[in-house]
Amino acid sequence: MNEQSRLEELLFSRSERPSEDFSRSWQMRKSPSCSIIRSGPTTGKWCIFVTSADVDLAWTKIRGAVEADELLFAKVSTALRSQRRDGHVICVYTRDWTDRQDLLHIREVLRSLGFAEELGYKRDIDTLNRNYGPDEWYVRA
Repeated sequence: MNEQSRLEELLFSRSERPSEDFSRSWQMRKSPSCSIIRSGPTTGKWCIFVTSADVDLAWTKIRGAVEADELLFAKVSTALRSQRRDGHVICVYTRDWTDRQDLLHIREVLRSLGFAEELGYKRDIDTLNRNYGPDEWYVRA
């Protein structure tokens, strides 16, 4: 195998470790009880920002909680998407941002997994409207 082929194999390799996955921009998991979730006017997500060194362990925790039906749906940025960025983002979705009790319940699940630092919750409608910066967070907790 020549050097060009080895480089292409590395660059487009698929891995279950987000820090090594260059085959896609996002890895996603949905809970066993989750029907299809589509972004819409009531959906939103808790955003967890992690370094490249910490993303694999963080994703393992989140993925495990999704597979155990403790969380509905989550996605993590991969090495492909995170190139030239300072780290990765893990998004943990909820169906309805108006259900404050559910938002806080999911936040407690994330705390129980070790994500104790303050996190931001963002409504998908704000993402669709390109609201970024200091006013992008619906809730900080």
